[in-house]
Amino acid sequence: MNQPKQRLSPRWKKIGQFVCLAGCALSLILGGYAISNYSQNLSNSLENSPPTLPNPVAVNSVNSPESVTGTPPSATSSTIGILAANCGSPQGGPTNNPIAEQYANSSYSWTNKIKWNCVYNIQDFEGGTMVARFNAARDAATANGGGVVYFPPGTYSFEDSISLKNGVVIRGESPSVNDAKNAGFNPPSKLQFPKYEPEFSGNGTPNDTAFKTITTTAGDTDSNIGLVHLDINRAAISLRGDIDTGNNQNIVIYGIRSNNVAEPDPRVPEPSFQSPWLRYSYRFAANITVNAKANILIANNRVNDNITDNYNQPNYQVKPIQGEQIITYREGNKVPFHYGNHYGIVVNRSKSGGFQKNANPTTEPGLFRTGITLRDNWVYHTMRVAISASGDGLVIQDNQVRDERGKQWWTDPTGLKEPRGAVTLENRAIDWSGSNVLVEGNQYEVYRHRVRDTKYLSVDGEGILIQECCGGTEVNGAILRNNQGNTYIGLYKIPSIKNVEIFGNRVNAELTDIELIYVNADTNNAPGVMEDVTIANNIVNGGILAKGTAGGKRNTVENNQGNNSAALTYSCHVAAKGNTGFQEPPCLP
Repeated sequence: MNQPKQRLSPRWKKIGQFVCLAGCALSLILGGYAISNYSQNLSNSLENSPPTLPNPVAVNSVNSPESVTGTPPSATSSTIGILAANCGSPQGGPTNNPIAEQYANSSYSWTNKIKWNCVYNIQDFEGGTMVARFNAARDAATANGGGVVYFPPGTYSFEDSISLKNGVVIRGESPSVNDAKNAGFNPPSKLQFPKYEPEFSGNGTPNDTAFKTITTTAGDTDSNIGLVHLDINRAAISLRGDIDTGNNQNIVIYGIRSNNVAEPDPRVPEPSFQSPWLRYSYRFAANITVNAKANILIANNRVNDNITDNYNQPNYQVKPIQGEQIITYREGNKVPFHYGNHYGIVVNRSKSGGFQKNANPTTEPGLFRTGITLRDNWVYHTMRVAISASGDGLVIQDNQVRDERGKQWWTDPTGLKEPRGAVTLENRAIDWSGSNVLVEGNQYEVYRHRVRDTKYLSVDGEGILIQECCGGTEVNGAILRNNQGNTYIGLYKIPSIKNVEIFGNRVNAELTDIELIYVNADTNNAPGVMEDVTIANNIVNGGILAKGTAGGKRNTVENNQGNNSAALTYSCHVAAKGNTGFQEPPCLP
């Protein structure tokens, strides 16, 4: 039964109102003090360079953010408690999962493990340098189990490399044009790193003044990490664990524009005959490199669309092919330092010491990781490979690869010697390996270099390739479908080729008298076997080869269209039917 409410006298009512108002005011003061000063008390974690955070720092799209100096205080346990109770920093930022918005949420459901809703706005963090400010925001996220360090629109100038930590994603503002294959793609949040300014005398400019990276502190374990919606100039993205034993996973690189990435080759200058100031662009550098145990999404990135830092090197010296007289190229444009002469995107294809040939899951487990997708990227490069990746269930889909016509080069790949006529500079669009692989809907162009001023072209120029060596694997399950390009698709000398469909591709090459779909199970050392290989409904202006001298079964070449410039060549265990526009010699025994 409810009791009737007792009414207070007017005198006691006024006293109660006063106490209530005083208490509310005190709460507001203390709460505001806690919010404005919580990150003042956050240490800079393992780097021992703690930040101060009491006031936001203004950033605009024209000027670099103002750096704030000061001596920051130490973190306290009460600070961490406040952070835990208040996920993110005061100004925050976007909290949506951009991958789930762009693609079906079920496609990459593992991205939901990233704490997109915990946003640490860089404007809420101070420090004597941009690196210190980033470290402060990153460590605030780390202290609360991960989150997003958000960079609002603006240009942020870093003086050195930076590293992620477990559970931390760097994110910028979404661009107005979100398609990285569109020339208008230009993320408004820009991370700028130091430019290499060459000196053409003495020992040259020290390498450590530039060539910075975005890495992660514990490559073997850091998971749920990545970069989203950023224009990154002069810093390579390198998130690598041990390809065989690492346990890192769930890595996203999405909506990134990457330019002016390079490394100087560690063997140049060679002191015995090269000037100390010379530099050579290292062929094994890459804009984006990731090694992980599982779940990698490299999507909607634009690589090398605005290379501005190339520079000529007059009087570059090389050893001759024959003899002892050192050759000096007086013209600086013969061996420039070039920011496109390396790999574009490399996923689970980098390993110290290299890989065994014709690898399988037992001999090279790192080449058969699951959950790896590279899609919707735009990549320009002038040497090496645009996209190189391996995995079980690997997807390479709807990427565009661009190259430069009329290239000419004057050294071998090391930068130490004059090139031979048969030199390879590994011009290639897509290099894949693994099992159950889908390579679909890619558009590519690749051009070979003219070697010095000779008539020879470099020995390379593949469109889509898997080969026995260099991170290649046996082939058991692959679909190469609806790709378009200007040079050949090859399964090149793989001793075991099984369960392959090459369907609906269009190859329109400048060299039309060669095989533009090349499937060969015979290596240089032994014949190989083909089983369940179908090459169908492709349009090429050259030839097609399907060869496995050791035998095979259920192999078909059918309904392909040529232009009468080359042959359809196949082993006798291959059934050929419905093909037009090819010369057709007798089958191979």
